[in-house]
Amino acid sequence: MKKRRSAVAALLGISALFGTVVISPAPAQAATEWSMSNTSADVSGAWVHGSWRWGDNGRLYVEVKVKDTVANDRNAKARLMAYYRDGGTRYEELANDNGMNSTVSRTYNFASNVTRVEINECTDNSLSANICGRYSTIFYRS
Repeated sequence: MKKRRSAVAALLGISALFGTVVISPAPAQAATEWSMSNTSADVSGAWVHGSWRWGDNGRLYVEVKVKDTVANDRNAKARLMAYYRDGGTRYEELANDNGMNSTVSRTYNFASNVTRVEINECTDNSLSANICGRYSTIFYRS
């Protein structure tokens, strides 16, 4: 039992270090909030944040909000990557091209066999390449 507690403590410590949320879900639990601020996914000009929760139907719901935080010619963007137990993946992207201080939001839902959701922040415009942070895990279960 002591080994298990040590392993859990180590996992939670690593999770805190990298901005990862590690929780075993229960149906219809309260939403867990997350933010890409101060993580490896963080880039100047965008603030990506939101929440996730399990629905009564067994699906994972992830609300994503993208705020443009700088007045420039670049759009704020969130990229999501979901991984499934059967080896499948799903990619989504949410862009905010409404200008500084505007926020766009969308709720995505994922099948019950989802094991991990990662998100990163990006800024881009039509004339230049994306500037993106690294992906950061907002949801994980083994």
